[in-house]
Amino acid sequence: MGGSSADIEALLVDVTDPDNPTPGTLPAIFRDIVGRLDAAGLPYAVVGRIALTLHEQARFVGDIEIVAGLDPDGGDHAAELMRATRAGFVAHMDPHQCRRPIELTLRPCTGATEVRLLGEAITRPWFGISARLASAEHLLWLWCRTEDPDYAMNASALIAGGTVDLYRVQGLLREKDDAEESGPRRLRLAIGDAVLSTTSSFSRFMAERRARLDPNRGAVWRLGAAEAADGPAP
Repeated sequence: MGGSSADIEALLVDVTDPDNPTPGTLPAIFRDIVGRLDAAGLPYAVVGRIALTLHEQARFVGDIEIVAGLDPDGGDHAAELMRATRAGFVAHMDPHQCRRPIELTLRPCTGATEVRLLGEAITRPWFGISARLASAEHLLWLWCRTEDPDYAMNASALIAGGTVDLYRVQGLLREKDDAEESGPRRLRLAIGDAVLSTTSSFSRFMAERRARLDPNRGAVWRLGAAEAADGPAP
């Protein structure tokens, strides 16, 4: 299962205030920051719910999250790029000027594993430009290392979509000897949630299927078994 940026754009509406233009500016903000990263020649991967849509179904998004291959002192470079983007969209990104501002996060890679995963980003046309989106494994690995409660729900949805290599993610989580147990534990919980969701869906399907069957019509194998138990007719 997967989608496109058009699926996201269809959801960019403030349902409490349809005349609010801020949600609809997210694609323009996305194009601006990605264009600045490309112009600077920086490797990057878009993460978060925007990238989740590539692997699963679209959800409303109000933020843009990007991981980039910046220099060790890349924090200043990232801040400079974000300032330039925010200057052009201040009416939609400044919390003092709009009720629900669009948030932008741009951070450098943390560790060799993340740098390597940047190289596996998937290039797709996204919001009208060519952009690099995180792979399913990159997303799940990140979410297993983050405490944000929303990520558990996203991880479960990603696993249920069936596009992520769980063995690869488990290997990535074990690469560091000092890795905390919380990451693998969250992965197991997300897998369990996804399995339960799938099992529940299957159970509903079977219940609906049984309801459609004629209750007076027995299965052939049951009729045969009943005749064998009764013995030959006298």
